[in-house]
Amino acid sequence: MCGIVGFNNKKTDTLNEMIKSIEHRGPDDFGTFESNECSLGHVRLSIMDLTTQGHQPMIHENLKIVYNGEVYNFKEIRKELIEVGYKFTSDTDTEVILKAYHHWGIKAVHRFIGMFAIAIYDEESSDLVLIRDRVGVKPLYYYHDNTDFIFASELRPIMKYKNDLKINNDALGEYFKYGYIPSSLSIFENCHKLSAGHYAIYNTKSSKFEVKEYWSILPFFNLPKFQKTEEELIDELEKVLIKSFKYRMVSDVPVGVFLSGGVDSSIVAAILQKHHGNIHTFTIGFKEEKYNEARYAKEVAEHLGTQHTEKILGEKEARKILKNFINIYDEPFADSSGIPTTMVSQVAKDAGIKVVLSADGGDEIFCGYRRYWTIERQWNQILSIPHPLRQMIKTFITPLSKVITYKTIGSKIHTLKELLHYKNGQELYITSMLFFKKLELNSLLSHKSKKDMEISSFDFSMQGMMLRDYHHYMVDDILTKVDRATMSVSIEGREPLLDHHIAEFMAQVPFKYKYKDGTSKYLLKKVLERYIPQKMIDRPKMGFAIPILEWFKHDLNMLVKENINEVRLDEHQLFNKDYIHELYSKNQNNKLLSRTKKLWVILIFQLWYKKYKG
Repeated sequence: MCGIVGFNNKKTDTLNEMIKSIEHRGPDDFGTFESNECSLGHVRLSIMDLTTQGHQPMIHENLKIVYNGEVYNFKEIRKELIEVGYKFTSDTDTEVILKAYHHWGIKAVHRFIGMFAIAIYDEESSDLVLIRDRVGVKPLYYYHDNTDFIFASELRPIMKYKNDLKINNDALGEYFKYGYIPSSLSIFENCHKLSAGHYAIYNTKSSKFEVKEYWSILPFFNLPKFQKTEEELIDELEKVLIKSFKYRMVSDVPVGVFLSGGVDSSIVAAILQKHHGNIHTFTIGFKEEKYNEARYAKEVAEHLGTQHTEKILGEKEARKILKNFINIYDEPFADSSGIPTTMVSQVAKDAGIKVVLSADGGDEIFCGYRRYWTIERQWNQILSIPHPLRQMIKTFITPLSKVITYKTIGSKIHTLKELLHYKNGQELYITSMLFFKKLELNSLLSHKSKKDMEISSFDFSMQGMMLRDYHHYMVDDILTKVDRATMSVSIEGREPLLDHHIAEFMAQVPFKYKYKDGTSKYLLKKVLERYIPQKMIDRPKMGFAIPILEWFKHDLNMLVKENINEVRLDEHQLFNKDYIHELYSKNQNNKLLSRTKKLWVILIFQLWYKKYKG
């Protein structure tokens, strides 16, 4: 794993500053290429071919490459290239990517199995080509205005180049909705993420810029569904999983697995322990029992016979990580599970692990989030009420909801009022995931965002919700979290469940095998039953949540006082202070998880602003 930077001119000192800002992504080596039209920089975390032969930028004839990621099938591609006359001097996937591009051009990307953010500069055509992997495991930002074109693995190198970046108010609004910045937006104006499955071409002479899609999961859903028995589908899925997981073990350094004890991480550990062996698993637990999955992870590890390491995350350790949280996530990012993810990454690093496998993507591909069936059920209940009657009920309960506040009846009335408000199922689903809903957002921010609440036209079904999460939540929250957490301690995170062959296979599987008779991840669980007892599989999903409500009563509450006050809020004047004071006061009197989460999102922004803009 590595970090890459570049821009469309020559500024040696700036290039070196940009490289230094992401040296945590690659402490083993660094390199640069400079010309009047294009400068490239690279920091290297040595995973394959640990010799200097893997040094970047790497050059072949008129092509220069800097690259972050892994192409796991590089030996197969290299064999193809040797057959047509190419020679190789290293055992790196970088050299294979470079010469594959030399031979096939941009079409070479269709041969790559892996995760990657690639920049290739062609001195002959003056084209600078950026490529991001199919599902967006590896990050790639770019800045583009009338003068400058800059790219980097993270935002901080772009901040080194441009010291006058302005906050993007639309992105700010999206952050307070979701707790992360979705789609191609970033917190700064003119700065974007290259979308997953896309490539971009910037010509350093003409300044022409275009972005194109090269892969999407959507066409695979339009193919005919498999006409196979359940047992045949289980057999085929297991084969696809084994092949995909084995690819992720390609490494010249030790490899570990994050194990929570849930279905996804258990199947990764189980398959690799059986078909590869000698797996080292890692987990994080909590003192607060209702959040603690460590006992389940230990049970699975003992059954599989892995070498297992467990550590308990307490409030003091969390506060220590939180102090560095803004350094790790260089734009506002409020997924609190980034704290345990950072800690388990450090535990793996301390054990001598340099590559770790995480099991993200299973919920979006196999139907795992409880909200899928909950929201579908709620919307079907709403539709069962005739429209005129819904309007009558809405008119009746609106004034009632303002006066009835006691817990049981009051909360049900407020929930019913909210449900009746939604125009369609998509709006209900998206709103269910927001920290701040539209009216709350208008009360919080001192400006009005130009973007209205995002209501994409996805098919409203459980499969439609899964697809939306696959393109948004998974990429911009989950994968961002794991990339930054692992890279912060200089280890490489790999995502075996996100091999595109798994997604393409599951796209053709009838939905009844994803959610069957009330069982989520049905087909995946059937595969897992071949490796561990069913009693280890059938348990409630807890997720990697932290006890944020409990912690806010102690240490985190002090951080709120230090960072969400009159002086700190006046530094940027982005918020309505009265709204924040009211929110804080209410939470002091009666701590509710929904209020606490809102304060957490505000706190993270305040900490970020102090670090980067204050």
